[in-house]
Amino acid sequence: MKPFNSKFSRRAIWRFSLVALFISTLLIFAVPWQRLKVPALILCLNHGTGYTRGLAAMHLGRIDDGDPKVLVTALLPHLKDKNLYVREMTAISLGHIHQYPEQVVPPLLACIDAETNPASLVPNYALGAIGQFRTNARPWSPILVGMIESNRFHYWLNPLGALKSIDPETAKPLIEKRDADYSNGVKQAQAHFDEVARRRALFLRTNVPPTNSAAATNATHS
Repeated sequence: MKPFNSKFSRRAIWRFSLVALFISTLLIFAVPWQRLKVPALILCLNHGTGYTRGLAAMHLGRIDDGDPKVLVTALLPHLKDKNLYVREMTAISLGHIHQYPEQVVPPLLACIDAETNPASLVPNYALGAIGQFRTNARPWSPILVGMIESNRFHYWLNPLGALKSIDPETAKPLIEKRDADYSNGVKQAQAHFDEVARRRALFLRTNVPPTNSAAATNATHS
């Protein structure tokens, strides 16, 4: 058996390391990682656990140089995902991409109406996503006006913000009404506070507590 040659071993390790470094460098510059990342994320989005699908949906919306058609097509079905986190991240990502309003805005509106979980932020995120389409989403402004007027979900501030982004002219009178209602509410609250303070002061004046000497006299007579 040949004795262990430490010098040869070190030389072999260095050669192997240099070859590995060279191959790694080639992979970094030669392999189209961006192209591989999108299919990998879509695979996770379709077949991962709930948390994994949510993360995949979030990251797909952050790929700036990806094909928006591919990204939107992959994300849209997950507005109906059974997992709440996935639905929320999908709505956010569709807003980040904000492409193809004809295909995206109606499903976003539909997912708002379909949401039944009281703890869900899907309606808020979906409205925020619609607002990111700006004037490209203007054909759907009447639906937002209907949401504001009905206040079905008690979040009228969010559709009003989206409407302001996509159709400022339509939103203007509604914003003025909101500000007027808020101002009137503040005035009413202040008037109520003043009335409570007035009644308290009147009560204290007409119901003066006995002094110590008067209390002692009453105690002696009793």
